[in-house]
Amino acid sequence: MNQLNENIKILADLLEKSNYTVALTGAGMADETDDTKFPNPGSGMWTMLDPDDFTIQRFKESPNTFFETGAPFFSMLEEVQPGKAHKILAELESRGLVKTIITKNIDGLHQEAGSKNVLEIYGTMKSASCVQCQMQVDTEDIAEEIEKGAPPLCPKCGENLKPDVVLFGEPLSHDYHAAKKEISRADLVIVTGTNIITSPTRDLLAENENLAIINTNPTSHDSKAKVVITDNPGSALKLLLEELDRR
Repeated sequence: MNQLNENIKILADLLEKSNYTVALTGAGMADETDDTKFPNPGSGMWTMLDPDDFTIQRFKESPNTFFETGAPFFSMLEEVQPGKAHKILAELESRGLVKTIITKNIDGLHQEAGSKNVLEIYGTMKSASCVQCQMQVDTEDIAEEIEKGAPPLCPKCGENLKPDVVLFGEPLSHDYHAAKKEISRADLVIVTGTNIITSPTRDLLAENENLAIINTNPTSHDSKAKVVITDNPGSALKLLLEELDRR
C-alpha cells in the first residue's frame, strides 16, 4: 500500500471515530482539476491584488478607485463554480461526519455546493451592505455596476454599497469568533487548501491541535498533525469518500 492510500485510511479512521469534526478551507480548494476559473490555483485572494488597494480607508476615501481596481477580480468571482472538494465536503456534512465548514474564501462556493453550516471568516462577495442604512443586497443584483468598475449605490438611500468582505483595517467578523468556538470544541479539524502561515488562520488553530491536513504544499502545522496528505483537496477528498463508502 502506498503512503497516500495509507494516509487516506488513517484520515477515514479519525473521521469515523470523531464526535465533532470541523473543516477549515482556503484558496487551495480551487485546484487545477476543478471546474473553476481562478488563473493561479492555490493562490490567495491577496496574491492577485494589491492589499493597499483594498483597505477600509481606501474604500471610504475613494470608492471609485476601489471598484475600478477590483472589477476584474469581482467579475471572476461571479464565474467560478464549486469543484470536487466543495461537493465532497458538502456530502460529508450531509452524512453528519463534518459539523461545520470554516472558510477563508469569499466566493460562496461551499453554500453553492450544498453545505449548510458555513462560517466565512473573511466575509463574502455574494452580498453587499449600505454604509449608511445597512440594507443588504445580493451581489447578483448589482453585478453590472461592479463589472463596470462603478460604485454600486443603495436602492433605499443612495449611499455607497460595500461588499460584505472584511477589508484590511476592519475588525474580525462575527464568523471568525464563532469559528474559534467551533475549533475549540472539535476533536478533529480537517485543514484543506491552506498553508496556515499567517494570522488569523494560525490563531484559529491555536485552539486545537487535533489536525488532519490536506494540501498540495507543506504547511506550517504539518509536524503537529495526526496525518498529512500531500495532494490537491479534490483528489484527496475523493479518495477519502471512496474509502468511507467501502466500509
